[in-house]
Amino acid sequence: MAKSWASRRDGHRCSSRHAHSSTRGDNGFTLIELLVVISVLAVILAIALPAVHAAREASLRMRCQSNLRQIGIALQGYAGQHGVLPFGVGADNDGAAAQVASVDSRRFALHTQILPYLEQGELFNQINFTVAPFFPDASGDPKLVTGRGPNETVAQTKIELFLCPSDTDRMRERPWGKNNYRSCTGSSWAGRAGNGLFGQITSVRFAAITDGLSHTAAFSERMRGDDDKTRVDMDSDLFGFARPGTTEDSFRQWCEALTAEKAATLILHDSNAGHTWLEGNMTWTRYNHFMPPGRQSCKHYLTWNGVAMTANSRHNGGVNLLLGDGSVRFVSYSIVANVWRALGTIAGGEQMDKNSF
Repeated sequence: MAKSWASRRDGHRCSSRHAHSSTRGDNGFTLIELLVVISVLAVILAIALPAVHAAREASLRMRCQSNLRQIGIALQGYAGQHGVLPFGVGADNDGAAAQVASVDSRRFALHTQILPYLEQGELFNQINFTVAPFFPDASGDPKLVTGRGPNETVAQTKIELFLCPSDTDRMRERPWGKNNYRSCTGSSWAGRAGNGLFGQITSVRFAAITDGLSHTAAFSERMRGDDDKTRVDMDSDLFGFARPGTTEDSFRQWCEALTAEKAATLILHDSNAGHTWLEGNMTWTRYNHFMPPGRQSCKHYLTWNGVAMTANSRHNGGVNLLLGDGSVRFVSYSIVANVWRALGTIAGGEQMDKNSF
């Protein structure tokens, strides 16, 4: 009898364990259910990640626009005190061709002139404007800090306002403060006087801007270089050639037709775009409206009067543009070429509809 009772008791325990096990299985996920859940999560992520990225880029673009507005306020402050706008680049001692080692050059960038109006007056006072700013080290090595260059300390200063947060620093070996924002020289291929707000040793008054401040470009942006001449970067590199008899029109046609394959064969290939805010070289602190934004940049060998330095950015589809009235517009890469060129001039007399850009 005892044995029979024990058997029934053991059988009851087994049944209870079996029932408990079955219940746990019923409450869990089957393999198919897990796959469904994973698939749903993947779909949600696929939808959410682009939205997060778009929101982040929108925030960065707004910060970039804020930087340009601050530059616009500084330009207004400079003009209010001096009666004229600052020059785009200081004087040099060059002839027809630019000599990068001109010891008598004073090619300081516009950026240096507006420092006091950007709460950088102390930094402005540290600049030695009596010497050439180039590189700005006496050794001539753009990656070497020797302590001999009179403007070395200043040149190493990173100014956040001159950096677009959407861009990245790919020139880590260069110690100088980098730059994304460039002053407009005009719409021609001229690299000196130009027909825009900021040429070489210019002093433009607001009264001379007959096209209207709201229709005249002041600043835009350009990606910083990667400092690698072994690879072609059509977005940030500058490519050049030397050909006697080249005209402005033939130069534009050559630059517009330039491909990455052809660019890789060219001798002139600069890859250090925006590597300093101190010097007024077209490669670092200036740009023009010779070609629409988003196109490649080209140079007719070593002459300053033969350059297409285009605006571009890492924003989706266009660039931020600071106008003479201090407003900032986002301009699409698809803007009509003639409209873009008209924005580059101060007295071209072009007629533009307010909704054309």
